[in-house]
Amino acid sequence: MFLFSNLAVQREVARLPPEVQAYLRERQAAERRGEEPPPPPPLPSRAGVPAPAPGTGEAAPDPGAVDGPVRGRTRTAGLPAALNPRNRSFVRDVQGSLVEGGLVAAGLAALLSLWLARRVARPLGAVTAATTRLAAGDLSARAPLLRGDREVAELARTFNEMAGNLEALERERRQAIADIAHELRTPIAIIQARLDALEDGIYPLEAGQIALLSGQVQLLTRLVGDLRTLTLADAGKLGLHPQPVDLAEIAAQVVRDLSDRAAAQGIELRLSARPAPLLADRDRVRQVTANLVDNALRHAHRRVELQVDSGGGQAVLHVDDDGPGIPEPLRRAVFARFTRLDESRTRDTGGSGLGLAIVKALAGAHGGQASAAASPLGGARFSVFLPASRSGRDGPDGGWADSGR
Repeated sequence: MFLFSNLAVQREVARLPPEVQAYLRERQAAERRGEEPPPPPPLPSRAGVPAPAPGTGEAAPDPGAVDGPVRGRTRTAGLPAALNPRNRSFVRDVQGSLVEGGLVAAGLAALLSLWLARRVARPLGAVTAATTRLAAGDLSARAPLLRGDREVAELARTFNEMAGNLEALERERRQAIADIAHELRTPIAIIQARLDALEDGIYPLEAGQIALLSGQVQLLTRLVGDLRTLTLADAGKLGLHPQPVDLAEIAAQVVRDLSDRAAAQGIELRLSARPAPLLADRDRVRQVTANLVDNALRHAHRRVELQVDSGGGQAVLHVDDDGPGIPEPLRRAVFARFTRLDESRTRDTGGSGLGLAIVKALAGAHGGQASAAASPLGGARFSVFLPASRSGRDGPDGGWADSGR
């Protein structure tokens, strides 16, 4: 509006006679210098407007005019009477131009406001529609990334990431339910078939049949316990009872317990250990170690080696085997639940697929981590890193409490 008003005034000034334009410029320059304004030039007479009297600078008397207000208006102050009619016409023209400019500006402002509102509302409406679909159970709903404000576009991207995570979690939940049902179905079916056979007299009730049923029940018990451990770990409610322990001592106990099994399979089980003090739950650390050794014995050809060391504020356990190893792209996937690299493996040869998932969960619960890599023996190396005990700082009251994790 400011620019348009200046253009309107300039246009009206340009329509004035040259002598009036020169007079206005001289008058403006005199006002800037603080001098008296120059006298106005005589104007030629127009119809109904008498010319000024020579040498006076005043207009000739108008018989139809009286002093004071003229047609409801006062004469313009600061200009001689001869310029008043033209001055009034000039002001009216400027006012008319400003009114026209105001209407045009108001129309443009309305159009601009409508365009901006649509530009902002359109992506927000798209996000709202996608949110409604997601709330209705459609986890594939995504908000289109429309051009708009950066904040609105960031909102759409964040929503899409959230929807993608929810969809992935739902897929994992359904897959976990299917896997659990599959794992539980087989031992239950074996127990049911064996009991039916015993009831019908097909098999005699003897110690061998009881041992077979007992083994399947133990398998079910172990599977349910593993599932409970993982569920508690995921919920952050896994109870830990920290106490000073030595990872090397726990590893030696696991090797002694599994040495007969290794010998029966023709596998050499060796331990190389240095003291590695920890403030941890002894039973959970033993479970981690036993799961790693059990996994190595399932895949090793002839050798399984354990290494325990400490350094850099960590206690480290490495379990190596000379088996087929794990391809690099799958080294992270092996810690997922019910994962078997060889789908042809049965439960007896390949496990339930929960052992390594428990290792990762328990290591994380202790503030550590688990990883898989290539072994110097040619197979796979599984490593667990746990925070080492700090002398003088960790103890019954200086380290963990049973936080209910």
